[in-house]
Amino acid sequence: MEYQQMAKYYDLFYKKKSYDKESKFLEELINTRKTVLDIGCGTGLHMHYLEEKNYQVEGIDLNQGMLDVAKTRVKGPLYQGNLLDFKPHKKYDAIISMFAVFNHLANEQELEEALLHWYEYLNTNGVLIIDLHNGRKSGEKETTVNNYKRIMKWTFDSTTFKEKTEITYMIDDKIYQDTHEFQIYKLSQLESILKKHNFKYQLYENYSFTKASDNSKNIEIVIEKE
Repeated sequence: MEYQQMAKYYDLFYKKKSYDKESKFLEELINTRKTVLDIGCGTGLHMHYLEEKNYQVEGIDLNQGMLDVAKTRVKGPLYQGNLLDFKPHKKYDAIISMFAVFNHLANEQELEEALLHWYEYLNTNGVLIIDLHNGRKSGEKETTVNNYKRIMKWTFDSTTFKEKTEITYMIDDKIYQDTHEFQIYKLSQLESILKKHNFKYQLYENYSFTKASDNSKNIEIVIEKE
């Protein structure tokens, strides 16, 4: 089952996600900057929050179903595209990517290419904020919302540092299957890329201004363009 079909249920299953905490973290980093691009904007919840704070926000996502939902809650332009090769029509004061979008990239080389690509679309004094999932354990989780059920089982491979997740949705007496694979990164890998290109950066954890570690649940890469 693809996200295209799941878009209308997406917000239900993630309604307990800490969008408010994440958005406040973004707001503090973006500060007085004005124009924002959200890469992998999904259903537009981060966009909506930032628009409510008077930022001018645009969004891109690979999935048209997600964009169709986002259109119902945001004012800014939305584009369909891939984060590795999408070329915006302008530069931005801030570029954000939340909820592990960059973990979908296949490997460290693609991550480096993506960081370089989006850095080029920052205005001077702009900021690039990338949220990475940092799971390093296998596990299982079951969520039930409005009689809809989702069972997630994920397996972490400590050799390849890949996390594979199998998801079963039970919706209206039908069963749907989905899988996705995340590339997980050691802090040393991230720092190697960032230092290689002389980026001015910080690595934070869990939507706070605490320095990230290899044990952080989430890692936020924050790059400022001088």
